[in-house]
Amino acid sequence: MSDVEIFEDAIEALALSPQVQADLKARMNQVVAVAKATAPVLTGDYKASIHRVERADADGTVHVDTNVHYAIYVEHGTRQTDRNGRSIHPPRYNLSHALDAAGGDHDV
Repeated sequence: MSDVEIFEDAIEALALSPQVQADLKARMNQVVAVAKATAPVLTGDYKASIHRVERADADGTVHVDTNVHYAIYVEHGTRQTDRNGRSIHPPRYNLSHALDAAGGDHDV
């Protein structure tokens, strides 16, 4: 078996290329669309706050975020239960599921 040589500088340069960044932004726009379509709605604030972060990280990572303070509880739920022991706020994994759903087509 031969060793594989990894050129990290080339990988970093590729991640920051305009074509790769455009593709990542398009994919994250799909994530936003799926997340908004499947978001639980009580007031609509959570759904309205789902967005693609405009600027990529220094390493080229593109993020989808929500800026409501309770988004973590929508995503992962709480341990609150009613008097019968049923979960009041079960986890929804909305952003996680949207990322999975939007990532299925890799044709460019």
